[in-house]
Amino acid sequence: MGIFSKISFIIWLIILLAAAIMFDWFGSRELASSFLDSTQVAVEKLETTGDHVQGIIDVVKEDKEALEKGL
Repeated sequence: MGIFSKISFIIWLIILLAAAIMFDWFGSRELASSFLDSTQVAVEKLETTGDHVQGIIDVVKEDKEALEKGL
């Protein structure tokens, strides 16, 4: 299977999924909505985790700078 046929297959799969959502075949709109909701929750969790980690990194940097100035 050549690279062109793989790319063509992926494009046709995307087109089929888009048509399924547009015409609500097999309840695909509900599935797409629930998938997007779950990804939104995952993104929000990653954002809060990243904010906490960034805060910890900032505290460690400030402590390191304070120790270097104190020495």
